[in-house]
Amino acid sequence: MKKTFKKIIKYFILKRKKPLRKNILTGNIAGAKYLASNGVTLTINNKSDREENEKDKIEKFINENLKNPKAILDYIQKNKTTVYLIKNANKALSFINEKEGLIYPKKGISALYLNFILNKKLSFKTKEIFVLDNQKTDICNLVYHFYNWYCYKLKLDGYENDTQEKFKNVFDICETTKINELDFEEIIQLKSAIKRDIEAIDFVKKIIVQNSVAKKNLNKIINGQSVNI
Repeated sequence: MKKTFKKIIKYFILKRKKPLRKNILTGNIAGAKYLASNGVTLTINNKSDREENEKDKIEKFINENLKNPKAILDYIQKNKTTVYLIKNANKALSFINEKEGLIYPKKGISALYLNFILNKKLSFKTKEIFVLDNQKTDICNLVYHFYNWYCYKLKLDGYENDTQEKFKNVFDICETTKINELDFEEIIQLKSAIKRDIEAIDFVKKIIVQNSVAKKNLNKIINGQSVNI
């Protein structure tokens, strides 16, 4: 039954793919406001001290718990985000085009699939959750997703649900015909999410260097490979 259910889910996911809709956004991108008129863009930086202070807190917490992934997961759970540890997480999540780590709120068929495999219930809505493999903990992947989760909970620009959904499919968007379909606001939206992703990657690299992890592991991260501690 489970295999049949997966096939049905996969069918509807492939069926629903269609051109991006035009969405009207507010003039906020990753800690800045913009004004646009006749091709001229004015960006006003409004990055707050609060944001920097919160990032310092993330750094301190991770440095204290880098070799204790359970403490990190417990912290996530205590802050009302459910953590699921399942077998072959990436394989299970591939049916909805997701990978292990932070999964932003879902609606529709993707939410139905997640609720079925994680809770054995039928529902077309999920909150943000963590789904990780129960056999191993990729600490670098965990730190990357923890950083994004923390910033998401702070409601920072670039972490809006629809922004992250578009960013997840950014390589699908990078086709000439699809790029031409994007309006100015959608481009700004993607720019915001890309900037946040770079921040998360830089954060992981910084943590690795601070904790004197072997240079070969740092090179693996830079090259997009996973590292287990």
